[in-house]
Amino acid sequence: MIPCAVLAIMTAACAKDTPEPPSVTPGPTENVTGAERLGWNQTAADSGELAAFHYAIYVDGARAELAGASCQPPSSPTSTVFDCVAPLPAMSAGIHTLELATFLDVGGSPLESARSAPLQVNKTSAAAAAAPGPAATWSSGMTVSTSEGLRLRIDRIADGLRNPTDMAFAPDGRVFVAEEQGVVRILMPDGQLFARPALSLRRGTRLLALALDPRFEQTHFVYAIYAAPSRTGAPGFTLARFREASNALVERITLLDDIPASADNAAASLRGGADGKLFAAFDDGDDPQRAGDLASPNGKILRLNPDGTTPADQAGLTPMYVSDFHSPRGFDWQPATSMLWMADRVSESLARLIAIDSMTGPQKRGVMLARYALPRGTVPSSVAFYRGALIPAFQNNLLIASEEGRHLFRVRFDSADPKKVIGTERLLQNAIGGVRVVAVSPGGMIYLATVDAVATLARAQ
Repeated sequence: MIPCAVLAIMTAACAKDTPEPPSVTPGPTENVTGAERLGWNQTAADSGELAAFHYAIYVDGARAELAGASCQPPSSPTSTVFDCVAPLPAMSAGIHTLELATFLDVGGSPLESARSAPLQVNKTSAAAAAAPGPAATWSSGMTVSTSEGLRLRIDRIADGLRNPTDMAFAPDGRVFVAEEQGVVRILMPDGQLFARPALSLRRGTRLLALALDPRFEQTHFVYAIYAAPSRTGAPGFTLARFREASNALVERITLLDDIPASADNAAASLRGGADGKLFAAFDDGDDPQRAGDLASPNGKILRLNPDGTTPADQAGLTPMYVSDFHSPRGFDWQPATSMLWMADRVSESLARLIAIDSMTGPQKRGVMLARYALPRGTVPSSVAFYRGALIPAFQNNLLIASEEGRHLFRVRFDSADPKKVIGTERLLQNAIGGVRVVAVSPGGMIYLATVDAVATLARAQ
């Protein structure tokens, strides 16, 4: 008999008959095209034991080895749970039941765990798997006009995306695009989507917000907020930091987690401030009282150091910057002022803009200066101030993406009183469908994301 200490690959077999089975979170049948990635939690004593594991996938009971699996280290040094992902196996069209198992290849005989809980998927075409609601049919090069007669051109620059939720710009011209199902894609400077996703979070995760470190050229840090079922089954937010390397996001470090999230429509926002700090906003977790509870991060904007700690100049030695929000849908700083404007969805049909500034003095804390009710039908999904010289008429205007309203909402402010709104208009009404994300590049180009594409909006020649 070979002693257990001799062969590292047999460690798990000596400690117990089989490896722990993969842990998945079953849900309703999910439409897939085959391009998605399967996610699970794997328990292992350490990375050495994990390296000995292989995975089997059962499609309707038929077994095959799962190729391309990769696992992230645990979020805590004391944790033994690894987050793993792998490409979906080839499947015919229709509904299938998937089960996972972990096995050790010991002397050519697999030592296999019990199967995971079953998952049901519906393999369909990319068009049929698009998000609910009709996608508008529109062509690149179409033009629209503003209230002052300015002609704008819309160019479709990337297709094949699935429910984008945020965008972030790297100094080298790359655009990081977050997709709701937990994937980050990179739009390269040549306008092509990089073939492989930069990040694929486990199944059941909703990726909501993305931000690059203001010192990205030195650190290559990328931050993300996502919501996923906790071990109790209730959804919870996680704020995590990754390092970008060769168009992949690696070395995940969890900065905050176990923050309650709204069950039906979790919302969060994330941006890097000019002061080098990280600003993160979380919804109230379906409990409005949390927004006023200073012990809870829900319903607030937090101001954090890049490592997730509280800045020394933060008032009260707490990261809470400003409170009393319901469902934050985006925020940005007004150019030429220190004011931050947030879009907050208050109810099913009511949303508001809130102007926030830092209180005077050495200690940092936000104070609300003004509120503005958005028109009914303008339900915000993303916001960005216009900076740049490509569209001079838009200088210092706030742009609000509205997926449900199927338009881009433009807000103009009084130059003498930046808190005062002096004009608004709806742009692109029903022209390209719901506008999920609006962002402005460092060069002043407006980027828009619909349910399946990224477009640019620029002054027509």
